[in-house]
Amino acid sequence: MYGALDYTKYRATCRAFLQNIESGTYFAATSALVLNEIIHKLILAETTKTYHLRSESEARKLIEDKPETISSLARVWKTYAVIRAYPLVIHSIYKATMDMATDLSSRYGLFISDASHLAVMKMNGISNIATNDNDFQLAEDISIYKP
Repeated sequence: MYGALDYTKYRATCRAFLQNIESGTYFAATSALVLNEIIHKLILAETTKTYHLRSESEARKLIEDKPETISSLARVWKTYAVIRAYPLVIHSIYKATMDMATDLSSRYGLFISDASHLAVMKMNGISNIATNDNDFQLAEDISIYKP
């Protein structure tokens, strides 16, 4: 997310991480849910910037009032194309994934979105996650890598 948004504080670290994925140093996987979250955030960020709004809340309101605003965006769609071209596996979310996610949410006190990410990892034998989200520290059997 930070790489896509050019978030200054973590830009260098994230770019280096992405280059390691491109070079094959790291195997990368994500889920359709993560892509959904990224695109959603990018839509709000680009709308905020393009229309000189003060906050993403204002962007959300603008889009609700004028849905055609999304059609005027360009960077988000280019960024999505770049993400899709990366050498990464995109895992789907299935009913069994959500069943596991609800269990993990209850067990570890995670929001369902975080529990869903964890469920995708567990169902696909993934034990490492690159995230800046401290909530994953509650889960067992995973290694967390922060920017």
